[in-house]
Amino acid sequence: MAIFPSTSRRILSSLFVLFWLTAVASLDAASAQDAAEPQDAAETQDAAVEAEPAYPISVAVDGDTLYVVDLDLPGVWQITADERTLFVRGSNLLRKPLNRPRAIAIHPEGGILVGDSATREIYHITEADGEPKPLVNGHMGNAMAIAISPDKKTVYVGDAEKRSVFRFPIEGGDPELVDRVNARGLAFDAEGKLWANTPDDAAVYRIDVESNQSEAIVTGRPYQYPNGIVWAGEFGFVTDGYGKKIWKFTADGKSEVWHEGEPLVGPVGIAIDEESIYVVDPKQKEVYQFNRETKQSKPRM
Repeated sequence: MAIFPSTSRRILSSLFVLFWLTAVASLDAASAQDAAEPQDAAETQDAAVEAEPAYPISVAVDGDTLYVVDLDLPGVWQITADERTLFVRGSNLLRKPLNRPRAIAIHPEGGILVGDSATREIYHITEADGEPKPLVNGHMGNAMAIAISPDKKTVYVGDAEKRSVFRFPIEGGDPELVDRVNARGLAFDAEGKLWANTPDDAAVYRIDVESNQSEAIVTGRPYQYPNGIVWAGEFGFVTDGYGKKIWKFTADGKSEVWHEGEPLVGPVGIAIDEESIYVVDPKQKEVYQFNRETKQSKPRM
Protein backbone atom coordinates (compact mmCIF):
# COMPACT_ATOMS: atom_id res chain seq x y z
CA MET A 1 0.00 0.00 0.00
CA ALA A 2 1.38 3.40 -0.96
CA ILE A 3 1.79 6.07 1.68
CA PHE A 4 1.57 9.62 0.41
CA PRO A 5 4.06 12.22 1.64
CA SER A 6 1.38 14.20 3.52
CA THR A 7 0.29 11.06 5.34
CA SER A 8 3.88 10.29 6.29
CA ARG A 9 4.31 13.74 7.69
CA ARG A 10 1.14 13.38 9.81
CA ILE A 11 2.31 10.01 11.18
CA LEU A 12 5.75 11.35 11.99
CA SER A 13 4.21 14.39 13.65
CA SER A 14 1.93 12.22 15.78
CA LEU A 15 4.83 9.99 16.80
CA PHE A 16 6.89 13.05 17.77
CA VAL A 17 4.07 14.44 19.92
CA LEU A 18 3.62 11.05 21.63
CA PHE A 19 7.34 10.81 22.29
CA TRP A 20 7.42 14.36 23.69
CA LEU A 21 4.48 13.76 26.02
CA THR A 22 6.05 10.54 27.30
CA ALA A 23 9.35 12.30 27.97
CA VAL A 24 7.66 15.18 29.82
CA ALA A 25 5.68 12.74 31.98
CA SER A 26 8.89 10.89 32.88
CA LEU A 27 10.64 14.13 33.79
CA ASP A 28 7.71 15.26 35.95
CA ALA A 29 7.72 11.96 37.80
CA ALA A 30 11.48 12.16 38.38
CA SER A 31 11.21 15.77 39.55
CA ALA A 32 8.43 14.87 41.98
CA GLN A 33 10.54 12.08 43.40
CA ASP A 34 13.58 14.33 43.69
CA ALA A 35 11.53 17.01 45.43
CA ALA A 36 10.03 14.52 47.86
CA GLU A 37 13.39 13.11 48.91
CA PRO A 38 14.94 16.45 50.04
CA GLN A 39 11.70 17.33 51.81
CA ASP A 40 11.76 14.05 53.69
CA ALA A 41 15.44 14.57 54.45
CA ALA A 42 14.76 18.12 55.62
CA GLU A 43 12.00 16.94 57.92
CA THR A 44 14.30 14.30 59.36
CA GLN A 45 17.04 16.86 59.80
CA ASP A 46 14.65 19.31 61.47
CA ALA A 47 13.57 16.64 63.91
CA ALA A 48 17.19 15.93 64.77
CA VAL A 49 17.98 19.63 65.16
CA GLU A 50 15.06 20.12 67.55
CA ALA A 51 16.48 17.47 69.84
CA GLU A 52 19.73 19.35 70.56
CA PRO A 53 20.82 23.00 70.90
CA ALA A 54 22.56 24.46 67.84
CA TYR A 55 23.92 27.88 68.87
CA PRO A 56 22.45 29.17 72.16
CA ILE A 57 23.35 32.83 72.53
CA SER A 58 21.20 34.68 75.09
CA VAL A 59 19.21 33.87 78.22
CA ALA A 60 16.46 35.27 80.42
CA VAL A 61 15.35 33.94 83.80
CA ASP A 62 11.80 33.86 85.17
CA GLY A 63 11.62 32.24 88.58
CA ASP A 64 12.84 28.67 88.18
CA THR A 65 12.59 28.75 84.38
CA LEU A 66 15.21 29.74 81.84
CA TYR A 67 14.48 30.88 78.30
CA VAL A 68 17.41 30.51 75.91
CA VAL A 69 17.58 31.95 72.40
CA ASP A 70 19.14 29.59 69.86
CA LEU A 71 20.39 31.63 66.92
CA ASP A 72 21.00 28.77 64.49
CA LEU A 73 18.12 26.44 65.37
CA PRO A 74 16.42 28.97 65.20
CA GLY A 75 14.09 29.28 68.19
CA VAL A 76 13.83 29.58 71.96
CA TRP A 77 14.37 26.80 74.49
CA GLN A 78 12.56 26.57 77.81
CA ILE A 79 14.56 24.98 80.63
CA THR A 80 13.12 23.92 83.97
CA ALA A 81 14.61 21.84 86.77
CA ASP A 82 13.24 18.71 85.12
CA GLU A 83 13.49 19.16 81.37
CA ARG A 84 14.45 21.15 78.30
CA THR A 85 11.74 21.78 75.72
CA LEU A 86 11.43 23.92 72.62
CA PHE A 87 9.29 26.89 73.66
CA VAL A 88 8.94 28.30 70.15
CA ARG A 89 10.48 27.37 66.81
CA GLY A 90 11.57 30.09 64.40
CA SER A 91 11.34 29.94 60.64
CA ASN A 92 14.18 28.66 58.45
CA LEU A 93 13.03 31.07 55.73
CA LEU A 94 14.75 34.44 55.45
CA ARG A 95 12.64 37.43 56.53
CA LYS A 96 10.17 35.19 58.33
CA PRO A 97 9.55 35.52 62.11
CA LEU A 98 12.42 34.42 64.35
CA ASN A 99 14.70 33.46 61.48
CA ARG A 100 17.63 35.17 63.29
CA PRO A 101 16.62 35.64 66.93
CA ARG A 102 19.14 37.02 69.39
CA ALA A 103 18.02 39.29 72.26
CA ILE A 104 15.52 38.17 74.89
CA ALA A 105 13.73 39.50 77.96
CA ILE A 106 10.83 38.42 80.15
CA HIS A 107 7.62 40.28 79.36
CA PRO A 108 6.09 41.71 82.56
CA GLU A 109 2.61 40.52 81.56
CA GLY A 110 3.73 37.00 80.69
CA GLY A 111 5.71 35.32 77.96
CA ILE A 112 8.90 36.63 76.41
CA LEU A 113 10.20 39.40 74.17
CA VAL A 114 12.58 38.32 71.41
CA GLY A 115 14.52 40.49 68.97
CA ASP A 116 14.88 39.18 65.40
CA SER A 117 17.30 40.83 62.95
CA ALA A 118 15.88 38.97 59.92
CA THR A 119 12.54 40.78 60.20
CA ARG A 120 13.81 43.88 62.05
CA GLU A 121 11.30 43.15 64.80
CA ILE A 122 10.75 42.68 68.51
CA TYR A 123 8.20 39.93 69.08
CA HIS A 124 6.00 39.16 72.08
CA ILE A 125 5.40 35.43 72.47
CA THR A 126 2.86 34.74 75.19
CA GLU A 127 2.96 30.95 75.37
CA ALA A 128 4.66 27.83 74.09
CA ASP A 129 4.25 27.51 70.30
CA GLY A 130 2.43 30.83 70.36
CA GLU A 131 2.26 33.14 67.36
CA PRO A 132 4.99 35.84 67.56
CA LYS A 133 3.30 39.24 67.83
CA PRO A 134 5.32 42.05 66.15
CA LEU A 135 5.66 45.22 68.23
CA VAL A 136 7.72 47.76 66.24
CA ASN A 137 6.39 47.52 62.68
CA GLY A 138 9.74 46.32 61.34
CA HIS A 139 11.47 49.53 62.42
CA MET A 140 14.21 48.10 64.59
CA GLY A 141 17.42 46.75 63.06
CA ASN A 142 19.72 44.26 64.70
CA ALA A 143 18.43 44.03 68.27
CA MET A 144 21.35 42.86 70.41
CA ALA A 145 19.87 43.54 73.85
CA ILE A 146 16.48 44.15 75.47
CA ALA A 147 15.72 45.63 78.89
CA ILE A 148 12.41 46.49 80.55
CA SER A 149 12.07 49.74 82.50
CA PRO A 150 11.56 49.44 86.29
CA ASP A 151 7.94 50.60 85.95
CA LYS A 152 7.34 47.83 83.34
CA LYS A 153 5.94 50.33 80.83
CA THR A 154 8.80 50.72 78.35
CA VAL A 155 11.09 48.43 76.36
CA TYR A 156 14.68 49.51 75.69
CA VAL A 157 16.66 47.96 72.84
CA GLY A 158 20.30 48.08 71.80
CA ASP A 159 20.40 48.21 67.99
CA ALA A 160 23.79 47.23 66.52
CA GLU A 161 22.79 48.33 63.02
CA LYS A 162 22.08 51.90 64.12
CA ARG A 163 24.66 51.79 66.94
CA SER A 164 22.07 53.29 69.27
CA VAL A 165 19.63 52.60 72.08
CA PHE A 166 15.91 52.93 71.34
CA ARG A 167 12.71 52.58 73.34
CA PHE A 168 9.03 51.91 72.68
CA PRO A 169 5.91 51.31 74.80
CA ILE A 170 5.48 47.83 76.26
CA GLU A 171 2.32 47.36 74.18
CA GLY A 172 4.26 48.21 71.01
CA GLY A 173 4.84 51.22 68.77
CA ASP A 174 7.46 52.99 66.68
CA PRO A 175 10.88 53.12 68.41
CA GLU A 176 12.33 56.46 69.46
CA LEU A 177 16.01 57.27 69.92
CA VAL A 178 17.37 57.39 73.47
CA ASP A 179 21.10 57.88 72.85
CA ARG A 180 23.89 57.01 70.42
CA VAL A 181 25.35 54.19 72.50
CA ASN A 182 26.31 51.01 70.62
CA ALA A 183 24.84 48.70 73.25
CA ARG A 184 25.38 44.93 73.08
CA GLY A 185 23.91 44.44 76.54
CA LEU A 186 21.45 46.45 78.65
CA ALA A 187 20.45 46.34 82.33
CA PHE A 188 18.68 48.67 84.77
CA ASP A 189 19.91 49.30 88.30
CA ALA A 190 17.76 49.97 91.36
CA GLU A 191 17.91 53.74 90.76
CA GLY A 192 16.50 53.44 87.25
CA LYS A 193 19.76 54.10 85.42
CA LEU A 194 20.33 52.03 82.30
CA TRP A 195 23.73 50.34 81.94
CA ALA A 196 25.09 49.40 78.52
CA ASN A 197 28.20 47.54 77.47
CA THR A 198 29.72 48.19 74.04
CA PRO A 199 32.53 46.92 71.77
CA ASP A 200 33.73 50.52 71.35
CA ASP A 201 36.40 52.56 73.18
CA ALA A 202 34.33 52.87 76.36
CA ALA A 203 33.30 49.40 77.50
CA VAL A 204 30.40 50.45 79.75
CA TYR A 205 28.07 53.46 79.72
CA ARG A 206 25.47 54.63 82.22
CA ILE A 207 22.42 56.17 80.54
CA ASP A 208 19.98 58.57 82.18
CA VAL A 209 16.76 57.65 80.35
CA GLU A 210 15.03 60.80 81.62
CA SER A 211 17.49 63.21 80.02
CA ASN A 212 18.67 60.82 77.26
CA GLN A 213 22.26 61.51 78.27
CA SER A 214 25.02 58.94 78.75
CA GLU A 215 28.32 58.82 80.60
CA ALA A 216 31.27 56.52 79.94
CA ILE A 217 32.00 54.61 83.16
CA VAL A 218 34.39 51.77 82.29
CA THR A 219 37.10 53.01 79.96
CA GLY A 220 40.52 51.84 78.84
CA ARG A 221 39.23 48.57 77.36
CA PRO A 222 39.76 46.20 80.32
CA TYR A 223 37.56 43.60 78.59
CA GLN A 224 38.68 41.91 75.39
CA TYR A 225 35.15 41.61 73.94
CA PRO A 226 32.20 42.42 76.21
CA ASN A 227 28.98 40.68 75.23
CA GLY A 228 26.28 40.83 77.89
CA ILE A 229 25.63 42.81 81.07
CA VAL A 230 23.51 42.49 84.23
CA TRP A 231 23.22 44.58 87.37
CA ALA A 232 22.61 43.41 90.94
CA GLY A 233 22.84 45.48 94.11
CA GLU A 234 25.92 47.68 93.84
CA PHE A 235 27.67 45.75 91.07
CA GLY A 236 27.46 45.02 87.39
CA PHE A 237 28.65 41.85 85.66
CA VAL A 238 29.89 41.58 82.07
CA THR A 239 30.69 38.52 79.96
CA ASP A 240 33.94 38.68 78.02
CA GLY A 241 33.78 36.35 75.01
CA TYR A 242 37.43 36.52 73.98
CA GLY A 243 38.75 36.66 77.53
CA LYS A 244 36.67 33.64 78.68
CA LYS A 245 35.73 35.67 81.74
CA ILE A 246 32.95 37.17 83.79
CA TRP A 247 33.89 40.64 85.01
CA LYS A 248 32.51 42.47 88.03
CA PHE A 249 32.50 46.27 88.09
CA THR A 250 31.34 49.11 90.33
CA ALA A 251 29.36 52.27 89.60
CA ASP A 252 32.59 54.29 89.59
CA GLY A 253 34.16 52.08 86.91
CA LYS A 254 36.46 49.77 88.87
CA SER A 255 36.61 46.26 87.37
CA GLU A 256 37.86 42.91 88.62
CA VAL A 257 37.66 39.36 87.28
CA TRP A 258 34.80 37.47 88.92
CA HIS A 259 35.40 34.18 87.08
CA GLU A 260 37.90 33.06 84.46
CA GLY A 261 38.35 29.93 82.37
CA GLU A 262 36.57 26.59 82.59
CA PRO A 263 33.87 25.78 81.90
CA LEU A 264 33.64 28.95 79.79
CA VAL A 265 35.08 29.02 76.27
CA GLY A 266 33.17 31.89 74.63
CA PRO A 267 30.59 33.39 77.02
CA VAL A 268 27.96 35.65 75.47
CA GLY A 269 24.51 36.04 77.07
CA ILE A 270 24.03 36.59 80.80
CA ALA A 271 21.14 36.76 83.28
CA ILE A 272 20.97 37.03 87.06
CA ASP A 273 18.70 36.37 90.03
CA GLU A 274 19.19 36.54 93.80
CA GLU A 275 21.25 33.36 93.99
CA SER A 276 22.78 32.71 90.58
CA ILE A 277 24.38 34.11 87.45
CA TYR A 278 23.45 32.34 84.21
CA VAL A 279 25.88 32.48 81.29
CA VAL A 280 25.32 31.19 77.76
CA ASP A 281 28.34 29.79 75.93
CA PRO A 282 27.48 29.03 72.28
CA LYS A 283 30.83 27.34 71.69
CA GLN A 284 29.93 24.86 74.41
CA LYS A 285 26.25 24.79 73.39
CA GLU A 286 25.52 25.23 77.06
CA VAL A 287 24.09 27.49 79.76
CA TYR A 288 26.07 27.52 83.00
CA GLN A 289 24.54 28.44 86.33
CA PHE A 290 27.05 30.01 88.74
CA ASN A 291 26.30 30.30 92.45
CA ARG A 292 26.90 33.94 93.35
CA GLU A 293 28.45 33.05 96.72
CA THR A 294 30.58 29.99 95.96
CA LYS A 295 31.04 30.58 92.20
CA GLN A 296 30.44 26.88 91.66
CA SER A 297 28.87 26.16 88.29
CA LYS A 298 26.63 23.54 86.75
CA PRO A 299 25.32 23.01 83.20
CA ARG A 300 21.64 23.63 82.54
CA MET A 301 21.05 22.84 78.85
